[in-house]
Amino acid sequence: MKKLTVHIHAELKIPNDWEIVEHPNGTQVLKIGDRFIDFDIAPLATDSTDPDAIWSDEDEALTEDILDAVTGLDTELSEEGIH
Repeated sequence: MKKLTVHIHAELKIPNDWEIVEHPNGTQVLKIGDRFIDFDIAPLATDSTDPDAIWSDEDEALTEDILDAVTGLDTELSEEGIH
């Protein structure tokens, strides 16, 4: 068995009324209106070698196998003003 580490860094420009809050379960999330948004890893796959291939998570069995292999996941949210 091997260990794979995936580093994902994303930046989003968000409206000022979206806010980072702590959900009652203790998770730091984005709050948009009455909805709580958490970020997670979503594996996408394709069978195509075409540069314009469509990637999806439609293969539920493969997606489940990949997610079952995840042994740790940490999400950190921070915000800064944009001028």
